[in-house]
Amino acid sequence: MLDQAYQKTDAGRAEIKARALPLSRSARNLLLVIDGNKPARQWLSLVQGVVEADLAYLLEQGLIGAAAAAPARVAAPAAVPASPGADKAQRRLAAFGESPAMSHEQLYAYLNASGGKYLGAMKRYMFSLEIEQCQNLADLQDLALSLVERVAQSKGDDAADEFRQAVGIRR
Repeated sequence: MLDQAYQKTDAGRAEIKARALPLSRSARNLLLVIDGNKPARQWLSLVQGVVEADLAYLLEQGLIGAAAAAPARVAAPAAVPASPGADKAQRRLAAFGESPAMSHEQLYAYLNASGGKYLGAMKRYMFSLEIEQCQNLADLQDLALSLVERVAQSKGDDAADEFRQAVGIRR
């Protein structure tokens, strides 16, 4: 159980929003950040106060499940520049095209898995909360576009380009 990687289920994402179950603070924190990128053993050591029983409870309640394989990286399509005053929908269309490289589930999983790599621990926690607020693919794409800007500011253009390419954002 501890060597398995887990990710949030639809029920887990719904619980984050509804807060209906009596989860301990540590179990709720684990639910917020778990992303399928690390085995359970690592999450237990990273999330303060969480114990194996918290993980077992999340599994029993169907809030987490075994992680699926990470989405394959896709090559970035040719760039189509967006006009400076374009609204979110136009910007999103220019960045992702009419046929996005990733589905909602793939982009959700990738954003959860890559948040720590690009943001660090504290910002990653806040980013996880932002991901959970996304209602659809368009919201996730908008969040991905904002992450490109954050990564460029904190890690530089090379890291931003790496992220952009991984999620299929045109430059």
